[in-house]
Amino acid sequence: MRVVKSDSGSVAVGHQYSDELDNPEAGDDTEFWRKDSSVPRFVAAPSIGRWRWRVFAAIGVTALLVLIIVVSVNHVKFDRKFSTTDTNLENLTERILSIITRANALEEYGHKMYTDISNLEFDQETMQRTMTELSDSAQALRDKVSQLNCQIDKYINNNTQELCCPDGWLLFSTHCYFFSDEGMPWDQAKDECEKKGAGLLIVNSKQEKSFVVSKTRPLYYWLGLTDGRTGEWEWLDKTPYVHVRSEWMPGQPDNWQNHGLGGGEDCAHFHHDGRYNDDHCTRRYRYVCKAHASSI
Repeated sequence: MRVVKSDSGSVAVGHQYSDELDNPEAGDDTEFWRKDSSVPRFVAAPSIGRWRWRVFAAIGVTALLVLIIVVSVNHVKFDRKFSTTDTNLENLTERILSIITRANALEEYGHKMYTDISNLEFDQETMQRTMTELSDSAQALRDKVSQLNCQIDKYINNNTQELCCPDGWLLFSTHCYFFSDEGMPWDQAKDECEKKGAGLLIVNSKQEKSFVVSKTRPLYYWLGLTDGRTGEWEWLDKTPYVHVRSEWMPGQPDNWQNHGLGGGEDCAHFHHDGRYNDDHCTRRYRYVCKAHASSI
């Protein structure tokens, strides 16, 4: 809107529009709002939050790269360790298999050895029986030879009353006596005498006892006297023994039980001076066998 004052003092009001672009004299100073497309009037400053985000992103990328590198290096180390462990495991497996193989071989060898030992034990037992049989046969052969020699002597001397004993036996009156060189328990000694066709010594007279004692002193020899069957002393042929104190060592028989062998003393033997003494039947003493001269 434009106001025009006239000379007459009247004011005229009217409307008139003009384009200031048409005014060539208009200065640039009046056009502060005008925008120049070639030179910007205002430049926007970068946002602080955007810079911070970029820094964080760079740090994150760097950390990620470092993490990838560390993981890669650790992966390589892990692969190496795993490879070494795998190799060690293979070696250990081979050693275990080798040990198992050796153990199986050793077990087979042990079984074979056990079988061989069993066979050897069987062979040994068979050989022992054979040797015993041969020994018995040899003893029987010696006895036959002794009897033959005795018969020849009687024929040569024309003495039909002369008696003979096998080799290793001693003749007294009408009996032959065998004095052993090895010790054994009383029951075993009794069996050995029976194998020889004789019996463990039974004394029937003072003269016979004197003869036997002269061969036994000062060693211990079993004789066929025991109280194991009835608790009373008797000879092996079950003839009761008549107790004579002078025939025994002082204080004997006493059935002593503190020897640690169990039980008492049920078997009699010759002591060092020829007198009797009771002792545990498992003691290993020598023994005297007795047989009729005509029966062996």
